[in-house]
Amino acid sequence: MWLLLKEKLEAMRYGAQPGAISAEARAEFAAFSGGIEAAETPRIYNEAGDRAQIVVEGVLTDKPDILAYLFGGGNTTYGEISAAIDAAERDPAIREIYMYIDSPGGTVAGLFDAIASMQTAKKPITAIGRNTVASAAYGLASQADKIYSSNSATRFGSVGVVVDMYIDENFVSIASTNAPKKRPDVSTEQGRADVRAELDDLAELFVEAIATGRNTTLEKVNADFGMGAMLIAKKAQQQGMIDGLQPAATAATATATGGNKQEEASKMDLETLKAQHPGVYAAAVAEGEAKERDRVSAHLELGKASGAMDVATAAISDGSGLTAGLQAKYMAAGMSKNDRNADLQDDAETGASTKTQTTEPNPADNQGAEVARLIEEQMGIESSSVEA
Repeated sequence: MWLLLKEKLEAMRYGAQPGAISAEARAEFAAFSGGIEAAETPRIYNEAGDRAQIVVEGVLTDKPDILAYLFGGGNTTYGEISAAIDAAERDPAIREIYMYIDSPGGTVAGLFDAIASMQTAKKPITAIGRNTVASAAYGLASQADKIYSSNSATRFGSVGVVVDMYIDENFVSIASTNAPKKRPDVSTEQGRADVRAELDDLAELFVEAIATGRNTTLEKVNADFGMGAMLIAKKAQQQGMIDGLQPAATAATATATGGNKQEEASKMDLETLKAQHPGVYAAAVAEGEAKERDRVSAHLELGKASGAMDVATAAISDGSGLTAGLQAKYMAAGMSKNDRNADLQDDAETGASTKTQTTEPNPADNQGAEVARLIEEQMGIESSSVEA
């Protein structure tokens, strides 16, 4: 049984068709599921300062699921969520937990274990919804102390339980005499009523958990939380489903980095980087110096070749790179220098004896081409020629 958006369920159903999953895709999933089992720290868990970040993305399942992973927009297991919360609870340096959720929902199986993990957590939990927080994913979000939306277009809701069944006239299922509801005939009204009764019982548990998490009543959840529909952030806030748009203080970017600790970006400056990561700082400085040497050398060489040292000096002073505009200036200066040299050569030859004329090439004639070659070299462009 699913607490999942219909479009994702249909995509996964497509993936279940014979031949829809290649051998390469199966190998990729095997590596994914094996990585989950082997990881000492959940891959969805990260630390930034005194904050634990848990990234919940894709279809939620009790165990890794190949259809969810390949066709559901990703796969997060309930076990990973519980383990990540436990890791945050056990770390004395962690003061608060942030869950970043973008999920269409998932299975009923395993959901209530993850909900229990959130309910028993001692440290405050804030849920940040991104894009889609539907069904089972909203059930998880509702257990947080606060729910915020990362943007006004994020959708929340799809509260309800669904099961899809198919009627095949060639397939007959017969239950024992005292268990007529074990295989309800969904082609009949009674059969559909029997299935709906079971769904209603699960839905009541689900809605009850949401009502408890949001500190409201079952009646309000059933009446105002979309009745199975999705609500954008503004309407979700109006109905009491979330607490508002994401405050600036919670805007840290979360990524699943397999348990690496990192300082929050807002706390990192050059002095902090130099003190905490001297090797990274030194490498960054060296790279910057090398790039600056290359920039200055390029302008000096082009300025000298084109006779436009004023252009080169200005570009070096204002920090300009070898832009298209500067390339044009160097080219124009080189062509102008070429013309001036040619005029001087003509003047020198005026009135001279024809015996002194020569067919040797004039170096000035290649001035523009030399500037062009230098620009191509600095820009990493390989010159090419076309032969007839």
